[in-house]
Amino acid sequence: MGMASAIHIELNLICLIILGTIARLSHLNVNQQMKRVLFRDVVYGLLITLTLDTLWMLIDGRVFPGGIILNKIVNALFLGAGVIMGCIWYLYVLETLKYNITKRLTFLVLFPGFVFLLLNIASMWTGWIFTVNEQNVYVRGDLFWLQTIGSLGILFISLIHIVVCLIIGRKGVSKKTLEKLGSFYIIPVLGTLAALPFSGMPGTWTCASLSVVLMYMEEQDRAILIDGLTGLNNRKNLEQIFEDYVRQHSDEKRLYLYMIDLDDFKQINDTFGHSVGDKALVEAAKLIRKVAAGVQAVVMRYGGDEFLIMGFFPNDDAAMNFKNKIRDAFFRWNEESNEEYVLAASVGYSPYIPPQTLEAFVSSADENLYRDKNKHKEKKRKTHSYAV
Repeated sequence: MGMASAIHIELNLICLIILGTIARLSHLNVNQQMKRVLFRDVVYGLLITLTLDTLWMLIDGRVFPGGIILNKIVNALFLGAGVIMGCIWYLYVLETLKYNITKRLTFLVLFPGFVFLLLNIASMWTGWIFTVNEQNVYVRGDLFWLQTIGSLGILFISLIHIVVCLIIGRKGVSKKTLEKLGSFYIIPVLGTLAALPFSGMPGTWTCASLSVVLMYMEEQDRAILIDGLTGLNNRKNLEQIFEDYVRQHSDEKRLYLYMIDLDDFKQINDTFGHSVGDKALVEAAKLIRKVAAGVQAVVMRYGGDEFLIMGFFPNDDAAMNFKNKIRDAFFRWNEESNEEYVLAASVGYSPYIPPQTLEAFVSSADENLYRDKNKHKEKKRKTHSYAV
């Protein structure tokens, strides 16, 4: 066995161990959304493909009883699995692009994969796609170009779909999500091109496994630090961010903390239902994030209908202006929106006073928040009294 083949097998085994762990954890996850199920199917497909790839590396060119037929079976399954893998990935792409994954759509997308699986099984006798010679060495058949078109074609189609959505947009799918999907192809393509001059070097599926592992790690990191509903940061790494921001605090660059609470949010839930309440939270998050754009700040969903912004301003006047911008953003949204509900927010903020702790910093802003909220309640009460 050559050095390149040994490296190929070793990397495959490492990928198999990592993918096996991901598959097990994914299977244990009780949240079986379609996207998660399809991602798990991609992982299972890679496990099968890498296993067949490794087995082929171990038996190809070695003469032993039953070796030729075993080599043919492994190659037929490996080449067929390659196209099926592309089909499963395309289904994952379609789900991420917010398509409804019906049984009919699933059948249409997977159909080419099963056709090529049958073609490769037939090639065990016909030699159309591949054959195995008397020395038990795999040899490409006259129609191998068809296999290449099938395996790369389905991946190319899914990539074109992503690019088109990047250009014209896709409702409910962010540009960042589309860019992440597109980045999946980079490592497998580079790996395939790099391996072409060197027989036995790791290629498409080893590199595809690396892409999937990176996707999984990013998704786990996102699940830990990002609020699933609003897409904002959650409070789990607030302490770490606070410590970093405190180091940057100075007389010219002052640290402030804002607490924002939606007014009468319970009434939105009680009147229109929790799905509308969730929609209101998402809209509020968009408004707050938009106001904070261009400011060195972190925006978080602190909990329930409460949001937090921690960032830098040159002085108290700039900090007060920022509070007014938040209030104005909600006011404009209510004027321009056709929604049944009203979005209003109370805002309290506080400057950082060294050597204040995070708890004291939040508590100070919270006190100002409730002063602001009580002020709104009093104003609303007086308005109601005059109306009566």
